Formats: sequence, structure tokens, C-alpha cells
Amino acid sequence: MRSVFLCIFNTSVTNFVYLSFVGWLYNWQLPWSYHPSGIPDSMTCLKVVLFLLFTEDMCFYTSHRISHCKSKYFPVYQWIHKWHHEYSTPIGIASQYAHPLEHALVNANSFMVGMYILGPNAHYSIIMAWAFVRGLETHDGHSGYEFPWSPFRMIPFGGDATYHNYHHSKNVGNYGSFMSVWDSVFNTNKEYYAWLA
Repeated sequence: MRSVFLCIFNTSVTNFVYLSFVGWLYNWQLPWSYHPSGIPDSMTCLKVVLFLLFTEDMCFYTSHRISHCKSKYFPVYQWIHKWHHEYSTPIGIASQYAHPLEHALVNANSFMVGMYILGPNAHYSIIMAWAFVRGLETHDGHSGYEFPWSPFRMIPFGGDATYHNYHHSKNVGNYGSFMSVWDSVFNTNKEYYAWLA
């Protein structure tokens, strides 16, 4: 029951508080385009979503890796992230199961950073498409199933459910969200590939 309550709380209350704070920072004049005439063509939409994917993955990798650092500088952050790791074998609901502070500061910030960078060059329709893609991917990665037909397997350096399951079961490595590129660059997936071998 706690899992369901926390997921509902994060997707409603935590997101509302976070987005209200963002609105306040921008003096209630959000920088994104909303007018229907500004809806971009499909190629522009694809490019922007790929940019958002890249920035989200880089920011998520960094903040997620910090949450696993055995350092005296991050003990509260480590305790907060342990909530998400109560699922040693993830299921779909685990994708939203996180401490509200982690949900806002890690998940939502990573999700939004590319949109902050793009500012008025991002249309609201792309933001909605990005939210849809990101939501599908996080549920796919936490599903506990390896779907061979998943469109996320077509992303270069894409992670999969096995990749993320390893992270939850061993509580080490595989810190990226969409891709394994940052894990490969910083060699934080070597245990996973040794385990696979």
C-alpha cells in the first residue's frame, strides 16, 4: 500500500510542487512556445526529443551515481535513494517509487534540464511527446521483463530491463537511464559485463 500511495503522491503532489517552483522561478512566464502555429514538423520534433534524451541521460547518470557514492558528503542522499532500492527486482511501479526529494531533485530535474536549455525553442507539444517517451521508457526499464520488440532497444547504447535489473539486484553500476554510454565512458558497467560473461 505504501508503494501505491508514494507513486500517486510523487506523480501528483511532488510534480505539482516542483512545477509550481519552476513557474515561480520563471515569474510565471514559462519560456516554451504554446501557440498552435509553432508546432514543429516531425523531423524537428525527433531532433529535439533526441537532444532531451541525451541531456536527461547525462544529468540522471551524474545524480544517480552520486546517490551511490560511499562518501561522508552524501549520507542523507544515500539514505533517500535507498527507498527506490527497496525493490531488488524492479516492477513497473518501482519506476515512480522514490523519496519525494529524490523524485523532484533527481528525476524531475533530469527530465527538465534539456527543456531549460532549449527555452523558447521548445514547443509544448514536444514537451508532451518527451514526457510520453520518458514515461514509457522508465516503466519498460523497471518492468522486470525483457521485451524484444521494445522500441527502446533501437537506441544506440540503449539499456534494457536486464541492464537495470542488475543495478537493482547488486546495487552497483549501470547508473544511466536511457543509455549505457555514460556507464561505458566512466567504466561503471564493467561488473555487469563480467556478470553477463
